[in-house]
Parts: sequence; C-alpha cells; structure tokens
Amino acid sequence: MPLATLETPKGPIKLHVCKDGTFENTEWIELYEEAFPPSQRQNLEEVQKQLQEGVMELDETRDSKEEILCMTLTEVFGGDDASEPNLLLACYTAVSHQMRGLGIGSIHRRKLGELLSLEYPDYLGIFSEIESTKEKGIDPKDMLVRTKRKSFFMKLGLIPIEIDYLFPSYNKGEPPLEGELLWVPFGPPEIQRSSLEKVLRRIYIEGYRLEHNDPLIEQVLKTIRLKSPASSLVALG
Repeated sequence: MPLATLETPKGPIKLHVCKDGTFENTEWIELYEEAFPPSQRQNLEEVQKQLQEGVMELDETRDSKEEILCMTLTEVFGGDDASEPNLLLACYTAVSHQMRGLGIGSIHRRKLGELLSLEYPDYLGIFSEIESTKEKGIDPKDMLVRTKRKSFFMKLGLIPIEIDYLFPSYNKGEPPLEGELLWVPFGPPEIQRSSLEKVLRRIYIEGYRLEHNDPLIEQVLKTIRLKSPASSLVALG
C-alpha cells in the first residue's frame, strides 16, 4: 500500500494512499453525501451493487488510525468488444471536510492515476466530470467553488475536452446539468472524434442508463460534430 507523509498544522500524519475499499465498507458514504448534492449523487444501493460486481472501484486514503480522509469512486467501462473504447470514469472524489486544503486530495488523485494506469494500461484513460465554469447565472460563491475545483484538476494534469458537456440530474424531472469533461490519457493526449462519441455513448448509456435515442446524447454529440470535421482529431489541451 502506498504511504505518504503530510504536514498539517497539528504536525505530520502518515497516509495510506488509495487503499482498496470494498462494498461492505460504508465509511465513505458520509464524505460522498457531504460533498455532492442529491442531483449529482447516484443511488447508494446501486453503487454498492457495482462495487460488489467489480464494475466500480473504491479507493480510500486513510491516516495511521484508519480514519478515512479522502475517497474516489471510479466506474470501469471495460469489455471484449474491440470496436468499443475501454475507459475509466472517476465519478466522485471527496475529501473529509476538516482536512480540505492540506493537499490530501492532490496526493490521492496523483497516486490514483498511477495505480489505475498500471491496472488498466490498454484503456484510453481516466475521465472526470465537473460542474461547468462557463454556465451563466451562477451565484459568484458557487462559481468560485467550481473554478477552484477545475484549477485543482488542471494542476494535477487533467486535460479539458472542449465540448459542450451535459450530465443528467439524479433528481427525477430536473433538466440536465451543465458540466465539463476532463481526462488523464494513458496514451497520446488526443482522441479521434469517432472514439470520443463512443466514449460519451458508453458514459450516458451504460453509466447513466439513458436510452440509446435519448435526446441528451444527440445534443452533446452534435456539439462535437459542429466543432470538428469528421476526419480530424479532437485536440485536448
């Protein structure tokens, strides 16, 4: 298990970084519910079922007393169909409220990227969703939180995919949320438009359980087609 030392106002602490979690463990749930509003939270029973089936990974960073300080849930989009790109979606990363701003999240996500790239070397990489930093009409305080979150990921080397991204709300009947899609490539930092369309379809259909003909999917795919000719690469960075 990777170890790290973190300096805090109360002195150094030892971290067990990205320790594998299991579906029986429920300590991560408090961090998850505190960090994400209901519109962005997947049903807990479904998440625990995915953990049990191995299509969702739970990575936790704990201190020497085994107190959980940070967690990430990562959905695994694998399979044997060579025509479909395999990918990872780091759905949720949360740091314990009292430990924010100390660098635990950076240590955690850097190590997570290293470990997953070794475990899934043939995958495209790790994709991450964030709330839009370009959305109009957002309260300045909320926008500051969004821009800080994006800055956090950018400092870790995540690359923005320049599309008009939307993700469904988990509150029934609410419109989709404006977001941004970032990634850590496990290979070259570029992706063909056709591959990106397949990535998005997998996220929406397999991840969010949308129907193949859901208008949200076509709405997002249309933004790719308008911005990028069919033969070109969607450049990231």
